[in-house]
Amino acid sequence: MTDRLSVPKRLLHRFHVQAPLPFRKRRGHKLVIRLGQDSKASTLEKRPEWELPTGKNSQSQRPTSVPPKKRRRRRRDPNNILPNTTLQKPNARSREKRRRFWRWSLLWLSILSILGISVTSGVLLLTKLPPPVDCQRLSPLASDSDHLYCAQRAAASGKLEALVAAIKLVDNWTADHPLYSEAQHQLRGWSEAILELAQQKIKQGDHLGAMKIAQQIPSNSPIYPKAKAAIETWQDQWQQGQETIRKFKAALVGQNWFRASQLIGLLSQSDRSYWNASRLQTLMKQLASEKLAWEQLEEARNLAKTNRLTQLQEAIVLVSKINPNSYVKAQAEREQTRWSRTLVQLAAISFKNQDFPGIVKMLAWIPPNTSLYQEAQDWILLARASQTAKDNNIVAWVDALAGVRQIRPDSPVHQLALQQATLWESQLQDSTQLQIARLTASLGQPMALTYAIDRAQQVAPKHPQRLLAQTLIAQWRKEIQQIENQHKLMEAQHLAAQGRIEQLKAAVEIASSIQLGQPLRLEAQSVIARWNGQIQTIEDQPIMELAQTLAQRQDFTAAISTAGQIRSGRALYAEAQRAIADWVVQVQTAQDRPILEAATALATQGRFDAAIATAAQIPPERALYQQAQSAIAEWTSQKAALSGDPPLDDPTLGLSNENGSADIFPSPLAPNP
Repeated sequence: MTDRLSVPKRLLHRFHVQAPLPFRKRRGHKLVIRLGQDSKASTLEKRPEWELPTGKNSQSQRPTSVPPKKRRRRRRDPNNILPNTTLQKPNARSREKRRRFWRWSLLWLSILSILGISVTSGVLLLTKLPPPVDCQRLSPLASDSDHLYCAQRAAASGKLEALVAAIKLVDNWTADHPLYSEAQHQLRGWSEAILELAQQKIKQGDHLGAMKIAQQIPSNSPIYPKAKAAIETWQDQWQQGQETIRKFKAALVGQNWFRASQLIGLLSQSDRSYWNASRLQTLMKQLASEKLAWEQLEEARNLAKTNRLTQLQEAIVLVSKINPNSYVKAQAEREQTRWSRTLVQLAAISFKNQDFPGIVKMLAWIPPNTSLYQEAQDWILLARASQTAKDNNIVAWVDALAGVRQIRPDSPVHQLALQQATLWESQLQDSTQLQIARLTASLGQPMALTYAIDRAQQVAPKHPQRLLAQTLIAQWRKEIQQIENQHKLMEAQHLAAQGRIEQLKAAVEIASSIQLGQPLRLEAQSVIARWNGQIQTIEDQPIMELAQTLAQRQDFTAAISTAGQIRSGRALYAEAQRAIADWVVQVQTAQDRPILEAATALATQGRFDAAIATAAQIPPERALYQQAQSAIAEWTSQKAALSGDPPLDDPTLGLSNENGSADIFPSPLAPNP
């Protein structure tokens, strides 16, 4: 055997993929490819499977005659992995046998598969259950068994409609029907279920409902006699119970609580299923409710006996809380209507007193279910409209009129509302007239003011707006006078602006025409006084100038006499008096200065007594009086210091005058008049 070189596993795998199938495995043999060192040495041999090496020791079982060589890495051609490999092809006869074998195998496999599928389908068809009946889409042509099946399913819910429908299905089946016995059995069960539903209605107190349900049981039902007897029993019990209830209600109407309690006790002792605990509890609650309603009515009556507003309101509220289903409610409503009438009467008195908010609060307690509710609402509308109209403006009267127009013509309040509406309409008309007059007067022209006065005079004397109209008329007349006086003042000021005596006197005369009480009277008097001052100044100015000229010449006596000609109240009187006083001071100073100088000289010689006596000759009203008194005080202190005696007050020097100063010798100068 030629030297063989085992092919790498990855190359052998690639070769196995590309090689034809007959060469891979044939009759239990393995196709082995051995590669030599060159292309001629490569062979393809067929070995049995038991001779091929397996497992991890396959590498060690190589022939030792071929030493392992180190394989060089070559660049492989992807299109030709083993270019020099040669295969040993089988012969044509073996290939034909294989083809036949595979053909017969496929044929028998196909036959067996078809037979298996057929058998399986038959078994499934034989063992499969028929589909259930669709009761929702049951056809009228369906079999009676299907109808009975669907009826049983529906009746299993226990609902009355389903039970009745099931009974109607089998009700007409005769005895020769194949399903008759089964239908009768089901009919009994369905009828008993219907009777049980009727019993439940009886326990609930629904007598009519129970009878209606029980009557659904047909006459051919096995339990029909039982159902008929139950219906008759229920009817008798119902009639007896109704009679007891009638007596119970009569006892409640007559406020016979003891009798009503006895009847409830009798019903509680009854073994009738209709009178269950809930039904008796209802009657006891009704009895308690009637007692409470009667107590509330009695309490409300006691409150209303006082006829006071607060108690009446409390009584009405208390009666409103009474159960409307009680038998006392009718009496309570009659009492409530009577008390509401009292509130309406009190509201009429409050309207006369113009207590409009009190009316609204008072009548708001009247409930809507009384017959006086609408009348109370009309009073409230009238009160609110009257309260609005008290604002006395156009908007308020318009709102008030709109409010009273909502009162019905058949209302007892309508006549009073009509009177108020007439009054408000007249006030609205007068207010409109005054508003127009005000707008016209706002122009500020005499003609506009005159027109406004004419419009305001159209307000009738007895109307509420009359006083306002008269006030506005007086105001507008004053404005007219003010405008006229303003024109007079403007004319007078124009004349006075020229500054001459004639024009000033004419201006004073024009301004003096503004009488007392008229507008601008104060302003006129003010300018008149100013213009009179200008006139007096012009008239007295020459006298004042002459006096000043004489004073400059040291002729103070003549100057004083000349300035004294200006009378009191004249414009220059104050100025003249100030000048005269100045000139008198100058004259007195000139007269008394020698006396004060002589006294000073004596004091210098130490003759303090003579100096004091000489200075005391200056009287108090003279200009140098204060200076002389200061000198006397100083000399007195010096004298006391020399003699060691305390200083003597001025009264020791001689008789004190009325001003408290010494006045031993009379003044040689008398003050100028």
